[in-house]
This record gives sequence, structure tokens and C-alpha cells, in this order.
Amino acid sequence: MTAEAVPAAPARPLCRSCGSPRTDYVGTKHGTFIHKDFKFWRCRDCDVTFVDPFPGYDAYNEAYYQGRGADLYVSYEEEYRDFRATHRVLELEDLWRLAGGYIAGNLPEGPVEWLDFGCGAGGLLKFLAEARECRRGGKVWPLRLSGHDIGVYADRLREKDGFRIVGLEELKAEEAGRYDVISLIEVVEHLEYPDPVFALASRLLKPGGLLLVTTGNLSSPVARAKGLDYAYCLPEIHVSFFTPRALEIVYARHGLLPVRFRYDGAVRFKVVKTLRSAGKQRLARFFMSLPGVVRMIDALFGTSRMPCARKPA
Repeated sequence: MTAEAVPAAPARPLCRSCGSPRTDYVGTKHGTFIHKDFKFWRCRDCDVTFVDPFPGYDAYNEAYYQGRGADLYVSYEEEYRDFRATHRVLELEDLWRLAGGYIAGNLPEGPVEWLDFGCGAGGLLKFLAEARECRRGGKVWPLRLSGHDIGVYADRLREKDGFRIVGLEELKAEEAGRYDVISLIEVVEHLEYPDPVFALASRLLKPGGLLLVTTGNLSSPVARAKGLDYAYCLPEIHVSFFTPRALEIVYARHGLLPVRFRYDGAVRFKVVKTLRSAGKQRLARFFMSLPGVVRMIDALFGTSRMPCARKPA
């Protein structure tokens, strides 16, 4: 091969999370729904892996929201119609168990202001609206709910269901320390620039407040074994990938401290939602009821290793 035939190394982009120039090329993956090559880069300084070029938002179309797009496991319409009829209720019950325990142990009595950032079809908001309040040890914390998202389901949640859905510019204008709990459930992997959202969440949290975050773990045993063949690496929609270290770094940058939870229902949901037939789903739910199975799956995918955060009191 002549010198002229040697392919040039790809230009090194700045990290989309921390802005560092110390990024390393991981590899290239061809999109399934957007037919182009996407490069994956990892930042040495903050451990975030990101996709370049950013694919834009074309994948978030009607087919996507109906579970026929880039993420076959998403069905906004089913969740909006009746979240309790979907397997996502496993995750919602788990998140409420963990957040409720945190509220009871760390927050004073009084209403809990909760913002679900990236509320999607409203499953978590509707679940919390049914709960109405947190009760522990004879104490009561009423819930006051807000959500943020864009698109038709955000409009429905506001206009038809009566939820307080706040636009991004409105959130930026709100007073600091408004919310006791802010949830970012499977949100940050979709963001081209995730750092401003973490900064906003930190500003809006009250001292002692909880930032409830879930996202895939790119340092889990399954992710390391699969590399870019890992099913979670969908460059059309998942563009920012975190590890436990990456979350700890971004939390520290914004004055937050890591908090670790042991997930259960969220782990079960991640398995069941990937199965298309009702028979396989029933079999998986039975299998995961056996002692130690959920913990084994949790260890393989690193779900409980991904920390949430609290704002120091």
C-alpha cells in the first residue's frame, strides 16, 4: 500500500460533555435507520463516550413513538393509554420504592416538589399522581408534580391530563432550589450535550434533594464483551454513553454527591421489555423470581453500579 492509500486518521472532536480535546477514537458503526457511518469517541478526562456526527432528531418520528422506529422497545402510545398494562410498571414501582425511601430519610415534612425531566408519555407522572403522597413512619409528604418534554405527548399531558409541563426556557428561568426530586429516566443518553442538563438539574435541586438518574452502563461486563455490537449502542438515538466513573465526574463538576441504589424492578423491566412474545415475557418473569437471578442480571448489565446524586444539604 502506498503512502497515498493509507486512510487518514479521523479528526479528533472535543468531548461533548466536558469539552476536553483528549478524546480517543473507539470505532465506527453503521446506522440501521439512518444509513450512514457514526464514529464513537471516548473522553480520557470524563469517561463519556459520544457519537459523531450527531444524527439530529429525524429518528424521533411517529414510528419511533409507536415502537416501530430506531428503538423497538419504546411504545409511547401504549404507555400513555394505560401505563399499568405495560411492563414498565415494574420500573415505576422500583423507582418509587427507592425515591420514597430517600424522601423519608432525607427530606423534612411538607410537600415534595418533583420534576420529571424527559417525561415522555407520562408513565412516571401518572404513577406518582396515583400515589399522591409519600407515607413513611406516620409522616406524610404530599407530591407536587411537574414534567418537561417536547412533542405531542407533552401537549397531551398538559392539555388533556392537566399536568404542569414546563418548557426548557421556563425551567431555566425558575428560581434555584425549587425541586426536592428531579428524575432523568433514560434521558441523558439521548442528549448531544448532556452537561447543561446536569447543570440545570443541580441548580434547580433544593439542598438535600435527589437527582434520580437511569442510563445504560458502558463499562458493564456485557457492554465490554459486546463493544459497539452492544444493542444499546444505537447511534441514531443514543449519542452519549456513561459509566459509573463518568457520572461521578459530572456530579462532582456540578456540586453533587453520588448516591447508590440497588435496583430490582428496573432490572426486571430491562429484560422483559426486550422480549417480543407474551410467552417469553412470562417465562422471564418466572425465571427472575428465582433467588439470585435478578442480582446476577444486575451484575452483568451494571444497573445498580450507576449512581444517582444528591445535593449537599
